[in-house]
Amino acid sequence: MLPLPFTLIFFSPTAAWGWASLVLLAVVVAIPYLRRSSSLGSHGSPEAAPRPYLSALAPHYWLAPALLVISFVHAWIPMASGRMPQTSMRGLWLATYALGVIFLQLVIGLALRYVGPRVAHAMRRVHFLLMLGIVALVLSHVSLNGSFVSALTATFRRSHSPHS
Repeated sequence: MLPLPFTLIFFSPTAAWGWASLVLLAVVVAIPYLRRSSSLGSHGSPEAAPRPYLSALAPHYWLAPALLVISFVHAWIPMASGRMPQTSMRGLWLATYALGVIFLQLVIGLALRYVGPRVAHAMRRVHFLLMLGIVALVLSHVSLNGSFVSALTATFRRSHSPHS
């Protein structure tokens, strides 16, 4: 296993796509919260205005499908090569579930753009809960399968080993 500094410098293509996906996930999740204050209507709620928040969320609408594509590419590279590095199967299953939930999240997000206010309120709650699920699944996947995390763990174990 490479020492920690080399793990940070020399990413495999899979790791590079994975980290790009993680960064994009953080951006996609943050956009609605960063835009929320600027898109509130005169009465302090998005429902009071005639849906100007839809235009404020345009980056969210464009980057969310890109997240699905980048995550799929991240998953496809090792699967298409036919050789998987020593890795946790639990982490791979969690990543697979996360990819499926991201797809479901996109479908719900698209529907949210076209439904009425009553239905939108309930769907936003589901959208939010799915977002929490995606984040939890992705972070679990990174902790189980990420080369950076495994290198960090190995470095920690070596430094605290009684045989050192």
